[in-house]
Amino acid sequence: MTIKNILLAGSAVAFLTAAPAMAQDTTPPAPAPAAAQAPSLTLTPGATVRGADGELGKLEGVHNNAEGKQELTVRGADGQVRGVPLAGIRQDGADVVVGFTKAEYDAAPPVAADAPPPATEEPAPAPTEPQS
Repeated sequence: MTIKNILLAGSAVAFLTAAPAMAQDTTPPAPAPAAAQAPSLTLTPGATVRGADGELGKLEGVHNNAEGKQELTVRGADGQVRGVPLAGIRQDGADVVVGFTKAEYDAAPPVAADAPPPATEEPAPAPTEPQS
C-alpha cells in the first residue's frame, strides 16, 4: 500500500502545481489607446497649406519622393509645385498645417512630375480652296 500512497501523492502534487497555469485566462490584448492611433485628416486639393511662419500655397495632392516617403505637393505663389514633408501635419479647420517654414519651402526643388502640362496651341484651321 505504501507504493500506492506514494504514487497518489505524487500525482496529486503534479496536478496541484499545474492547476494555476491551466487556470490562467487567455484574454486578447487591450486595443491601443486613442492617443497612439494616427489622427484623421481631410486633405482636399485646393486647401491652403500653412507652415510654421505663414502660408506656403495650395494643396495639389500627395506623392512619394525619391526616398520613397510620402509628401504633400503644394503649389506656391510662384506657380511651382514643391514637396512638403508630412512631419508635424495637422488640420486647422479647412487648412492643413505642417512643420515646414516658408524658407524651407522656397529652397525645396520643384516636383517635375506634378508640374502643370505645357500650354498647347489650337491647331490652325485647314486651308480652304479658293472658289473660282
